[in-house]
Amino acid sequence: MLKALAVTAVFCALTPAQTVLNMSHDLTTRNIASSNLVPDSPGLDAGPLLTQAISYAQKNGITSLIADRGNYYFLSLANNQTHVQMTGVSNLTVDFQYSDLYFQKSNRGAIWCSACNAVVLQNFTVDYMTLPFTQLSVTAVNASQRTLTVQPMAGYQTPDAFNTPRTPDQSDDLEAFVFRNGVPIPDVGRLPMNLPATPTGVSIGGAGNPWARQANLALIQPGDVLVYTDRGGPHTIHFVSSENSTVHNVSIYSAGAMALSIPSSSGMLIDHVQLIPRPGTDRLISGNADGIHATYAGANNKFSNNIVRRNCDDAFAFDAPWAAAVSSASSGTTVAVSRFAGSTFPEGSQIAFINAATEAVSGTAHIVKESPPSSQQTGANGESVTLTLDQAVAGLNAGDGVVTTDPTMHGGGSSMQFNLAQENVFSRGLWLSGVTGISVHDNFFQRTSKPGIFIQQYNTAANSVGPSSNITIQNNVVDSAISYGNPSIGPIVAAASIHSVAEDVNAAQVASSAHVNISVTGNRVTNSPRTAIRLENVTGGLITGNIIQAYGLAPTTNVFLIPSCCETSAQYQADFKQAVLTTNTLSVTSLPNMVSSAAPLAIGSTASYTIPKIAPGSLAFAYGAGLASSSAVSVIDSAGTSRPASIIFASDVIVSFQVPDGTAPGIATVSIGAQSGGVLIEAVAPGIFSANSSGAGVAAATAALYHQDGTNDPVTVFQPASSGAQIATPMSLGSATDFLQVTLYGTGLRAVSSLSNVAASIGGQRAQVLYAGAQPTYPGLDQVNIIVPKTLAGAGEVPVIVTFDGQTANVVTISLQ
Repeated sequence: MLKALAVTAVFCALTPAQTVLNMSHDLTTRNIASSNLVPDSPGLDAGPLLTQAISYAQKNGITSLIADRGNYYFLSLANNQTHVQMTGVSNLTVDFQYSDLYFQKSNRGAIWCSACNAVVLQNFTVDYMTLPFTQLSVTAVNASQRTLTVQPMAGYQTPDAFNTPRTPDQSDDLEAFVFRNGVPIPDVGRLPMNLPATPTGVSIGGAGNPWARQANLALIQPGDVLVYTDRGGPHTIHFVSSENSTVHNVSIYSAGAMALSIPSSSGMLIDHVQLIPRPGTDRLISGNADGIHATYAGANNKFSNNIVRRNCDDAFAFDAPWAAAVSSASSGTTVAVSRFAGSTFPEGSQIAFINAATEAVSGTAHIVKESPPSSQQTGANGESVTLTLDQAVAGLNAGDGVVTTDPTMHGGGSSMQFNLAQENVFSRGLWLSGVTGISVHDNFFQRTSKPGIFIQQYNTAANSVGPSSNITIQNNVVDSAISYGNPSIGPIVAAASIHSVAEDVNAAQVASSAHVNISVTGNRVTNSPRTAIRLENVTGGLITGNIIQAYGLAPTTNVFLIPSCCETSAQYQADFKQAVLTTNTLSVTSLPNMVSSAAPLAIGSTASYTIPKIAPGSLAFAYGAGLASSSAVSVIDSAGTSRPASIIFASDVIVSFQVPDGTAPGIATVSIGAQSGGVLIEAVAPGIFSANSSGAGVAAATAALYHQDGTNDPVTVFQPASSGAQIATPMSLGSATDFLQVTLYGTGLRAVSSLSNVAASIGGQRAQVLYAGAQPTYPGLDQVNIIVPKTLAGAGEVPVIVTFDGQTANVVTISLQ
């Protein structure tokens, strides 16, 4: 008996309560589901299995769900909105270990979490089996008839596939963008499209838009690519009314509407999330609407280390719409209001009233009583509620706004740091609206079609917001804003690279100074077509210590939709030639800023080239003019520490250098002589070298074929062509017992957290990574050793895609025979 007790005690000591469940192995053994979540099974519906696993975990104290790395297919909807619905889930991590998740229906949600607490979603990618857009080659243009003849590109849908509504409420919004040589043309902007389409023809709407006039449409050419997209439906990853949850190391490759939204949520961490076109494809866009957006913004949300590239609306956003609108004129303590959807204004709370004509605050009061009581209200959009106030607010008019004054309901304490927004097709880098107490620092906004950072108060039939306050914009880089394609809007909302404005119901500036305490300090604003910094409608603020390089570069381009209230076209264009402008402001101090017409240094990784992000210890370049005479490179990091950088190579137009170890994360300044530029520093900023030194094409790699007896033979990866360029050499995978190892060379990846956080695919198939880290011979050089899957024999030239801590390096290719 004593022996049995002793054995039991030992067994219990060795088997503590299990807190991790592997969905790929444990669902059947625990009688959770009739099948395990087996990867790479296209006919297996992953959604119900994940839902069953979540339910089991919540009931049995499981705190972590994992799955084997692979492809998973979500074939059915949990409800009319989304494929996976999590409601009231708490204290749970869902980790797909760098798997690819594919969702069946475009313009529907992928994963939704409602009223969740301490939920972590991490380590996976999201894509749709049927994309919410298609890409069409233009074969003929009839500008007078407003039609285009098109041919679907290989692998894409015909445009008539979008004639059938895809959104749950059939609110599909068909739009198009025109690309030439991979870049939006500057002539037409975002085009509304008419239905129906035919398999080879589309019709353009928006005849009243200046960017859609016959003369503009005539500038579209055969050979241009039309991205024809259905913008609408539920958001892809969606946390609503949730707290203290995290989305980490997640890549979203397509989205019908917003890619990641967190309405009415607080304490959220959105970290190392990518919204980018699927690597290794010819896709020209990623998401259809905003990238990462906190609407009805709660408190203490943090966006960090994220990348949003080529989406079709704002890259990042925090906003807090009106809670309600005044229903009829009032000057007493009783006010009838009409609710805005999803808003709350409980008894006892303080509210402010926004004059719809001036956008200024008319007055504030506390709610003493509501009829019907809040407990009996439905919360529906347009619901009528009568408020009894603790004091009268005079002069309220029908249509005036109601907002809460509680900063926790306006994003208070939220921050945005170390993020990159780049090549955004119809987008601001960051939109702030009706929020308070938000810090925006050490971000890089580059090549947006609208302002890089925009603080906006506006009033429309669909949505209205109050003023913003206590906003700190510090140590960011805004480069080439309002220059990626056509802004498709008038000058009022694309007047500067960093811009604040308040607008009335006619989309015109107002004379009030509604925004309060806006600080714009220590930023670098470069290559601005219009004004670099324009603070408008602000009371109390500071513009100081900013570096402005090259501004007013295109003050007369795309100046249209001018409000009749305010300035003439000539006055606007004169404004756009100024480096810094304040108007309709009170007590805004504009201290000396460093202003220059000289172009800044362009800085980036010597491997990836196009991404202005580098890592400590990595190899980087600075591009400028007259650089050969300079003998030193210095790097001043976000903490203010200056370090010398080792020069690898120097010419008149480019200097290669090694980023000093110890450089702090955030925006750093690189100086060579009198020239300088800004760059984003992050611990991991992976780039892979290509043989043509362009960041694309065949990899600058080595390879070896390993045999069963332990010997190996070197294999040629690339060779010169008659044109002088390097081309891929087809490589043999050898016999059944051989394996081919390819060694990629790169930089900025040695600090990856662990080998398990490196994911690689070759030709769309997962590949084993043997090593990722420093290359021991050359300073700053890193390497990745990958085994080529045997199933790729005969595949030809294929892309190699490697992700490090959730960040995907530039794509290179190899060839297999």
